Amino acid sequence: MPIQSLNIQCQHCHSKEHFKIGHDDDQDSIEKAIDQLHGKTQIQVRSIIKKHTIDHAEYGFALFVCPECQILYNPFSVKIEYDSIMLFQPFHKCARCNTTLIKATEAVENYACKQCGEKQLRSC
Repeated sequence: MPIQSLNIQCQHCHSKEHFKIGHDDDQDSIEKAIDQLHGKTQIQVRSIIKKHTIDHAEYGFALFVCPECQILYNPFSVKIEYDSIMLFQPFHKCARCNTTLIKATEAVENYACKQCGEKQLRSC
């Protein structure tokens, strides 16, 4: 899926954020997408690809939310199923409260602004 852009602005404090969803067309395989990963996650994915049979891989930018703070995040996420029974899916943490993030499922208007905490986000 080509990258889609999502621009959001808080109607309360007027802060703006740019989010990406999906992955670049030139990242048509997990091997090409690895460069988007950071640190230990990149090392672990390289090791899995080198040593195991990949059954299925999902990767790309996605919207995640902190279930406590209700703040949106936009990490590059990866999920790899390998050797018919194994799963690798790193967790992302909230920068404020260290809670494990979950995939965002609601409209952006239902989440809080990272700057002021108000639920007045709008797509622009």
